[in-house]
Amino acid sequence: MVTRRHSNINLWVNTDMSRLDQDVHVIPMESIFQRFHSNQRFGLSTSFVHDAQLHYGTNQITPPRSQNYFWLLSQQLFMGFNLILWLGGILAFIAYQPLGGSNPSITNLALGIVLFLIIICNACLNIYQKLKSIKIIASFSKLLPTVATVRRDGVEQQIPTNELVPGDIILIRMGDILPADCRFLTCEGLKINSAELTGETKPVKVIVHCTSQILMESTNIGFYSSFVEQGMGEAIVIATGDNTILGKMSGTTTKDNSSDEITNLHREVNRFVLFVLVADIISIFILWITWLGWLNYSHPTFITLTENILNSIGMIVSFLPIGLPSAITLALVIVAKRLSQQRILGKSLQIVESFNSVSVITTDKTGTLTKNKLVVNEIFWDTDSEYKIIENEEDKSSTTMTIPHTIRRLSVGSLHISQHSTAKVYPTVETPSFALTNQDNRSRVEVFDDLIFGAALCNNAKTSLAKDVQHKHGIRKRNLEIHVIGDPVDIALYNLCVYEFRMEIDEIRCLNPRLRSLPFNSENKFMITANRLEWKKNTILLTMKGAPEVIIQYCSSYKSNDGQILPLTTEIKQKLLYRREMLSKNGYRVIAMSQQKLTKMRYDQLIQRYEERQRSGIIFNQDFNGFPPENYCFLGFFSLFDSPRSDVPGSVLKIRQAHIRIAMITGDHPTTATAVAQQVNIFSEEISKRNGIDTFQIEENDNNHSVFRLYRNETLLQEHMRGIITPFRVGCRATRTIEKQNKEHDFVNEPSWYKRWYSSCTAQFSESKPIFYKEKEKEKIPYALVMTGSQIGYMDDFMWNWVLSHQELVFARTSPEQKLQIIMEFQRRGETVAAIGDGTNDAPSLKYADIGIAMQSGTNVSKEASDMILLDNNFSSIISAIETGRLLADNLKKVVIYLLPAGSWSEFWPIIFNMWFGIPLSLSAFLATILCVLNDLIISLALASEKPETEIMSRPPSNRKNDHLLNMKLLVHAYLFIGNLECFTAFFCFCYYWIDNGISFYSFMFTYEYFGNNLPTAYNPEEINQMINVSQSVYYCSLCIFQIFNYFATRTRYASIFQHNPFWGQNRNWFALVAIMVSISAVLIFTQVTWFNGIFDTAPVPAKYVMPTIGFGIGWLVIDELRKLCVRKFPHSIIAKIAW
Repeated sequence: MVTRRHSNINLWVNTDMSRLDQDVHVIPMESIFQRFHSNQRFGLSTSFVHDAQLHYGTNQITPPRSQNYFWLLSQQLFMGFNLILWLGGILAFIAYQPLGGSNPSITNLALGIVLFLIIICNACLNIYQKLKSIKIIASFSKLLPTVATVRRDGVEQQIPTNELVPGDIILIRMGDILPADCRFLTCEGLKINSAELTGETKPVKVIVHCTSQILMESTNIGFYSSFVEQGMGEAIVIATGDNTILGKMSGTTTKDNSSDEITNLHREVNRFVLFVLVADIISIFILWITWLGWLNYSHPTFITLTENILNSIGMIVSFLPIGLPSAITLALVIVAKRLSQQRILGKSLQIVESFNSVSVITTDKTGTLTKNKLVVNEIFWDTDSEYKIIENEEDKSSTTMTIPHTIRRLSVGSLHISQHSTAKVYPTVETPSFALTNQDNRSRVEVFDDLIFGAALCNNAKTSLAKDVQHKHGIRKRNLEIHVIGDPVDIALYNLCVYEFRMEIDEIRCLNPRLRSLPFNSENKFMITANRLEWKKNTILLTMKGAPEVIIQYCSSYKSNDGQILPLTTEIKQKLLYRREMLSKNGYRVIAMSQQKLTKMRYDQLIQRYEERQRSGIIFNQDFNGFPPENYCFLGFFSLFDSPRSDVPGSVLKIRQAHIRIAMITGDHPTTATAVAQQVNIFSEEISKRNGIDTFQIEENDNNHSVFRLYRNETLLQEHMRGIITPFRVGCRATRTIEKQNKEHDFVNEPSWYKRWYSSCTAQFSESKPIFYKEKEKEKIPYALVMTGSQIGYMDDFMWNWVLSHQELVFARTSPEQKLQIIMEFQRRGETVAAIGDGTNDAPSLKYADIGIAMQSGTNVSKEASDMILLDNNFSSIISAIETGRLLADNLKKVVIYLLPAGSWSEFWPIIFNMWFGIPLSLSAFLATILCVLNDLIISLALASEKPETEIMSRPPSNRKNDHLLNMKLLVHAYLFIGNLECFTAFFCFCYYWIDNGISFYSFMFTYEYFGNNLPTAYNPEEINQMINVSQSVYYCSLCIFQIFNYFATRTRYASIFQHNPFWGQNRNWFALVAIMVSISAVLIFTQVTWFNGIFDTAPVPAKYVMPTIGFGIGWLVIDELRKLCVRKFPHSIIAKIAW
């Protein structure tokens, strides 16, 4: 090993710094290594890395400067409802002066000051809660490790990407995201996608030599954040952090657009705000029309301009749901806490509300439903020979291998590799048995040797030194551990060779060097490697590994148990596929292997011919990277088992109880997928086993038209001629992005500005209606269905409707594009889709589903494409996310239905009754303001922190078309029932006070400015004013007391108050008790304290005048309890149908 020492001096003393960014793609490789003090074999030395890190800094792009507290405060002060409150405060000051004249009312000044104080307090509360939620999310985002595989001091190791420096040799494989700008040194079928930087969505094939003098166009350069779609290779880092191309463009490219996306929560809040503003404007319009067109002429002294301005302020404040923004912010803080407790990282808290309407969950199999820890269980060859792997160490010595009868398992004997032998390399088995020394026995296991040998060579798994960073008590500790990295299948075969057969796999690979490879991808479903055999220098061994049905079609022969090469007839193929089918039915993943031996001359001719055709620009139907596409010799199968996660079966049952369908979309064989679906309850006893499984076949009739034959339990159900295929249109996340890309590439003219403005405005309040929305409302077919990706290209509208209407679904052998299409078809039928996955092929689905969920153990690209990450890799965490989304939607509905009755309805009618019926104003503008911004606000925050009801996970998901935050059911309940009863109760107490003081109801009806002139009991003007203050305080106290009862009725939608006890148990809400005490204290302060009485024209309230409110409140609680009981007992009754 070469070691180098460097000191803290200028690292680039002999380098022209002005050309560092211009010639890295052009200069020879030797100059690159010399410039960065590196070499391909050993990489950088540890001592040099320290100096380079001091020189370059960490490999991180400087994030955009975050908003400071002053800017956040300014935003909160002058945005949203606060802007309207500013208008109310200014009008209050105008009412004080100059409209107050020589004797202005101090109440108007006090009202303006109170409004301004409320604005400041509300802004500070929102900022505090927003920063708190950001802090929670930020703390969990630090738990996401991002590592890169590098070669330093000649040792491959995994390090955090922020420790990379120019000169590092990085190892790249499919699914990686390039951690820095780099120049490629080697590539094996390497294709990268730099769409984020260049806008080009098609992957670019990497070539190690310069292809353009322009840096951005040369294919030997990879840029930070580019995605490796296929292949593997090595590269040298040429720029890190802010010195990368993306880092230099950070002002325009690192902007986070996630906040710009309109979520369903945004739309629901916008709809509610629009309703409130329209109602407010209409009410104020009615108020001023009444005053200008009638009262100002008929009763000019009844309501003056100043008093009408104060009425307008009361109207403005009463209709504004002041508590809603704070309640939403608090609810999102609670969401952040719940997600952090469940170890779920949500990139956007607002999108959690979408879980309330999730009706379909699509999930990958490997790594999501299963542990993604494949283990080889059996090895098969010929038509009936097998070798079983037994985990128990005690049983290994007695393990047998059947060929076709029984012989002892392999031992050292003729297969042992001497430490000094260089002639022939075969797998080593050290388990004592007896040696197979004669030629007959030796030939009988040759095919087995080929399988194990191929498992070692056609394999990209390797060991790497990883830095495991642990956070404990605030201290970061790093432990060096050796990990096997690579594809799960490769890791399983690697472990088989190393731990089962004690093979020196690195030595075997060294003695039989790889010349070329075609990496596995989701399209070809196989991998090919070419190795020069150490004991036959002139022989090149081609090994192909992949899906059995794919491998077999490239084979023309097979190696039998006795070592003969025999023709692969149709009968033998059927036997092999039948064996594969039996394994798949038990949930095993089956990998086939074949080989072909070429002379060195023949191999060189094939590669030379391929490269010539490639340079001439010939497009290949299927690119084999120069390898022959035929005449392979089939060797056998490896059966691998990936056990389901322990929490998956129970979690699937709970998700199904929530009336959410789960569809498995996997690249595995249909039989394997079906077996796993049965193991994890995606295929249930009640449906798939009791009713059966639907399938269909696509055939051509005599007129060459595609005909779908639909089968139920292998019985023909119906035939369907292929019909209409409706093209996609803009609607869901996926189709919006596809439409945008089409415009960019096809130069489609954008619509006129007013159409874009109208579309943008409507998008703020509603989504476009799915084209097949009626299919969502149809009853689902109570059968299971299995479909393969090869059938997707033939599907028409009828078949998609039929397939997606099944209750249990499995899609097998699908590509990433087909996964995305399935999700888009679900969305076209009005389904809200949550996609779960962990692999590179899941990234498109995760990105374009309504909610994308990735596993922490998944690939970096899947985590970047997702909206949420399950940090503990527990599938059961999804249940918590669904419950949190439903709880968030529930609590926001509760806040709205609590704010509307008193906040608008019971404050609107006092002004109307005052103007239309000439009675004294029953609620002053100040008390209306205090009720909205203090009493209702504090208790509404308590509603936002309510616990979930017991049956929340047994309800059907919300329907986005009908079940809005503000809908007709909610308005009827809020206004017709609660609002009218609450308004009646407050007026009852108001009238009770006047009647008890000798003034009958008819004595102040239609009196207008003459009120107090002809009263039955003589009162002077000062006493009349004092009585008005008392009556207004009575009305205010009555509303506050009734709202407390309204809280207890509203805190549950369906559960009884005894089932959801607010005082003790798991559903207790101590914050609510504090909020109620604060509300009562505010009532007492503003009505009983003399100083406030003099400033705000309030007065002490005798208790007897508000006691009726307690009776009405208890009556409402009883009525609402009976309503909830009826909903629970009779879910199909009229009362249940109109329940909010």
